Amino acid sequence: MIARVELFGRHPGEDRFPVIVEIGNPYCATENPSEWACPISVTPFRTDLHDMHGSDSLQALCLAIGLALKLLDGFRVDGGRLEFDDGEEFPLESYSFSFKISAEQ
Repeated sequence: MIARVELFGRHPGEDRFPVIVEIGNPYCATENPSEWACPISVTPFRTDLHDMHGSDSLQALCLAIGLALKLLDGFRVDGGRLEFDDGEEFPLESYSFSFKISAEQ
C-alpha cells in the first residue's frame, strides 16, 4: 500500500462512522507492459471496487486516486460530512488535482 487515510463520516443527526481510504501499489496487470492496475479501497462506501486500469503506472494511480476523491465527494454532496478524529472537517479540496491541462497550440 502506498497511501492510507482514516477519517470519519457523519450523516446529519446520526453517529459518525470510520471511513478508510487505501491506495495500493500500481502493478503491471498482464504480460503487456502497457496495461497497469492500481488497487483501491474506500470502506465502507464501496467494498466491491476493482483495481483501476491504465496504460502505465502513473495513469492507473491517478485513476485510483480520482475514484477515491469522487466517492468521498459524492458522500458530501449527499449531505454527509467528512472529519478527522478530533471532529475537524476533512479538507477534501486540498487533496484534489486542481490544475487545468492547457490545450496545445
